[in-house]
Amino acid sequence: MRYFACILTCVLCLGHFVHAQDVLPLEESDLKFIEKEQKGFKRGLSIMPFPIASYNSDLGFQFGAYADLYDYGYEPSIYPKYFHHFHIEASHYTKGQNFVHGEYESSFLIPGVRFITSLTWQDDPLYQFYGWNGAVNTYDPLLDRNNGIAFYSYKRQLLRFLSSFQGSIGGKWSWMAALNFRYIKSGDLDFDAFDSDNTLFRQYTDKQMIRPDELKGLLGEILCGVKYDSRDFEPDPSHGIWSEVYLNGSPDFFGTGYPYLKAAVHWRHYITPGPTWLTFAYHLAYQTTLLGNPPFYVEQDISTIQIRQACAEGLGGINTLRGIVSNRLVGDAYAWGNFELRFRILQFQLAGFDFALALNPFLDAGMITRPFRLEDPDMRALACKPHATAGIGGKIAMNTNLVLSAEWGKPFDKNDGRSGLYFGLNYIF
Repeated sequence: MRYFACILTCVLCLGHFVHAQDVLPLEESDLKFIEKEQKGFKRGLSIMPFPIASYNSDLGFQFGAYADLYDYGYEPSIYPKYFHHFHIEASHYTKGQNFVHGEYESSFLIPGVRFITSLTWQDDPLYQFYGWNGAVNTYDPLLDRNNGIAFYSYKRQLLRFLSSFQGSIGGKWSWMAALNFRYIKSGDLDFDAFDSDNTLFRQYTDKQMIRPDELKGLLGEILCGVKYDSRDFEPDPSHGIWSEVYLNGSPDFFGTGYPYLKAAVHWRHYITPGPTWLTFAYHLAYQTTLLGNPPFYVEQDISTIQIRQACAEGLGGINTLRGIVSNRLVGDAYAWGNFELRFRILQFQLAGFDFALALNPFLDAGMITRPFRLEDPDMRALACKPHATAGIGGKIAMNTNLVLSAEWGKPFDKNDGRSGLYFGLNYIF
């Protein structure tokens, strides 16, 4: 029954296969290539509602619905590209999290600029918290949402408004900028099934390791950077480089007392040395705090300007170290890498659709390079211990743009969790 449920979940993910990344927005210069008369193309507004069904071992099964609205234009129609795109979704995870997200995207609202703006609400009554600095804290799976104890959880609510801007510098280079406003509220568990007094979060607040003025806050960030992108095909590249360097900082617009400046570097490389059915892909990343005093609730963030996942946090979990429990490694600076082989093993047609099957065995590794609020030299050395996982994933590509994903990873150290299983969309990089 377990394997049947996994297969069924993957099939249900077909209802969640359209996303803004899967259809390329039209650049204004493309208009000159469009014929005035086009037959068989979509015209005007297109609304596509779908159910959501997926699985993440950190959050449970996800159920919900979403809808996409595309404006392809009338005369001319520019399908499959578009003038404007709206996306809205709402879902619930069986481990408690509720999620609502709305997004707008266009390359025409501001000439020459790809503009994306989104509003997100996340209510998580069992938000995962394994303490700071990784191996300094022992992980006991029997205390993790089991027998009335959710030792590694607290209640968190997040409201986020993010607007990003991207434009060409020339060639494969682009500039990027964003404004990110968040309201975050943290507190003791308010979940009838679990003891709110017996949590690691309560220990941190009682000792004022988490300070009273950090339990909630309104935070404004400015992000800016550059991107180099030579990928041959965005959903499933076989050649090219995708690299980003950017700064993100909070000037303390709202007087929280926690200004900071961070930096992030990402290097992703796709190599197909011989046959087209085999690609080696790797991702190297580093982020650090350069200046200031960040509050505890931003230290698990994986900094990004363009959101690929609704919530990018770690290290650990589906976005960074697959198989390690989400948010297991939290520090003031991180380094990590993802390495995988992508085997394209089968292509076929079914019901008028083109399908391709692929396997991607992987190795993920990462570490905290600077601990957070930790002075003891021996503990700092333990916090900077390397962590690694290995696993395998399976992909189903539908009409080249849609990539359904199932991945399983297992950590090398049992102190990082037992294993992780994830159903969703796309390669993680």
